[in-house]
Amino acid sequence: MQIFVRSVGSTFSVDLAENATLNDLQEAIENVEFVPKNLQRIEKDSSALPAGTLNLSEADTVTLCLGMEGGMRAKWKKKRTRRLRRKRRKMRDRAR
Repeated sequence: MQIFVRSVGSTFSVDLAENATLNDLQEAIENVEFVPKNLQRIEKDSSALPAGTLNLSEADTVTLCLGMEGGMRAKWKKKRTRRLRRKRRKMRDRAR
């Protein structure tokens, strides 16, 4: 069965067996796009696909989202916060 995968910049197709699981789909996507399985989040109709068997029919389109962690390192965040506090304090003192 042929499944279309919509990625960030393109759409490509993946051929799967009829009784394929989500793991099989992720492996096929990893072979095409070189995105590791642990970073893939696959959605259909704005809801994440369950971990069991795929309830997809021929020529369905799924969306590949990248589940990356955001934020900065705690050490840098702490340093940046202190620097901004000092800067604000100076600005308040100058305004007085």
